[in-house]
Amino acid sequence: MNQKQYIRLSIVLAIPTLAFSLYLGQEGIFHPKGQFVQCSVSKAYCSPMINTYQFQSDLHLKYSVGSSDRFLGLYDIDVPMKVYFDTTDNRMQDVSSLVDGKILETSNCLILPQNRISCSHHRKKIQPNFASNGRIEFINPEDEIAFNNIAEEGKSYFKNYTFIRIIDGFGVFLILFTPYLIFSWIIHFIIYGAKIGAQRKRPYQ
Repeated sequence: MNQKQYIRLSIVLAIPTLAFSLYLGQEGIFHPKGQFVQCSVSKAYCSPMINTYQFQSDLHLKYSVGSSDRFLGLYDIDVPMKVYFDTTDNRMQDVSSLVDGKILETSNCLILPQNRISCSHHRKKIQPNFASNGRIEFINPEDEIAFNNIAEEGKSYFKNYTFIRIIDGFGVFLILFTPYLIFSWIIHFIIYGAKIGAQRKRPYQ
């Protein structure tokens, strides 16, 4: 194998290995995915957790943060509010007498922009003729301000691991590709000697 062939072979093997390594890095092979921050609305206090967010949805009102591996959970939502749900006949009905902040915490609900909500377990708490979407309205403007402030504080605890996971990907690449370089050099050394390059022709050939 001459030098050009060796370089071409190395590139052919390196490109998919690098792509696979970067993929593994982004999947959290060294820094696991899944950040969880929980915030008490009543106490105006947030506490970040470490790389865990599974099975938290039944204990918190999930606040949308635009990422599937980040969970911002709100609890102790003890503020006066009105709760509306869409009905199956395309109307919106006030269900505040049946649903409050505490019910929303335990109904696997997600709060979206403009105070829209989406719940998957609310039918157990209300009535079967309601859809899963609705909205909330705060009775006191200062409660809405405090609610949004604690949510923003909670979001500030999330960390961006993108660059770190890129570094992790290159680390995986070195782990996977280094054995090939070592093994291929050993094989070449056994057959041709230490020099990688065009082989000299023997005299009279």
